[in-house]
Amino acid sequence: MVPAAPARSQLPVFLAGLYGLAIFYASLQPFEPWLERASGSAFFLFAPWPPRWVRYDIVGNLIAYLPFGFFVASAQHRRSPAGTLSVAIVAGTLLSLAMEALQMYLPTRDASVADLLSNATGAALGGALALALSRSPRGKAKIASMRDRWFLPGTVGDLGIALLVIWLVVQVNPGIPLFATMYDYPSRPGGPGMAPDLAATVVEGAHTAFQLLGVGLFLALLLRERRYVAGAALLLIGAAALVKGVAAAVLLRPAAWENWLSPPVSLGVAAGSLLLSMAIWLPRPAQVTLAAVALLSSLLATLLLPDLVFARAPVGLFNGPYGHLLNFNGLTHTVLLLWPAVACAFLFALAGRPRWGEPR
Repeated sequence: MVPAAPARSQLPVFLAGLYGLAIFYASLQPFEPWLERASGSAFFLFAPWPPRWVRYDIVGNLIAYLPFGFFVASAQHRRSPAGTLSVAIVAGTLLSLAMEALQMYLPTRDASVADLLSNATGAALGGALALALSRSPRGKAKIASMRDRWFLPGTVGDLGIALLVIWLVVQVNPGIPLFATMYDYPSRPGGPGMAPDLAATVVEGAHTAFQLLGVGLFLALLLRERRYVAGAALLLIGAAALVKGVAAAVLLRPAAWENWLSPPVSLGVAAGSLLLSMAIWLPRPAQVTLAAVALLSSLLATLLLPDLVFARAPVGLFNGPYGHLLNFNGLTHTVLLLWPAVACAFLFALAGRPRWGEPR
């Protein structure tokens, strides 16, 4: 009897969808004020070319759409290489075209053919990268084997991994401290370089610990076996710190580099790691409850300082007058605020699956 072929992973599909939603938000926020297009004004495709191209904007557009093209191409399983690349380019171009067209009705945004071309080029580069990686069947098989060996099977596991990847990606904003959802609280009320307020320091440390515990348990609940948890948690913490540190070195001014790992954050990471090392031995249903409590507590901690809930990292922290940083800050801050609630909903749905709570 011929064994059934393994089910195709839906992870690239989930990542493409989630990343497309992120592009939608970043392209249109703050979503106001919406105005009617001036009568007789040319559609942006037929408008004059911009007098100069800002190098950072072009590079930023390329980088922004490259993952989208990569995920779309990776989701194509039965197409020819030319067909796969074409789908990635068309998807990126149509998404960018829609965003640029909508930006014509937002006076705070600037629709441009240059943006459309650079976005489409980024999607094409992402599709080409996915094709290049797909030419190594042994490497793909090894990655698929690792995913099946370590994580829960099927669509549920793919969606959980996608949520975890999104959380890790938004750590690239170095203006938000490690394992946090908002800008540096100790700088208040005295401002940067001033003595931190004690209450804000305690809240920041608790927030960091709760967030680390919740994210760590989320990862633990996605794994097939308990013996993988300790190593996977260390990899996650190390990856988040590496992403945040590299982004800080590249994007932040030298005087602000240590903002992402202040003393309260460091203490919170230590406390959260200690709690996680004990929590991974609990039964899975108890881990779900504790993960939900920790993630929601991390949001509650921010509500204790209500003026910070909607705070974004000041653009002055960054090393350069980058036009896209306002969108960048808004997108990462929003994702980090929404992620705990989405993760809790996912875990409660996962806990309701038959036989899921059996001992490992």
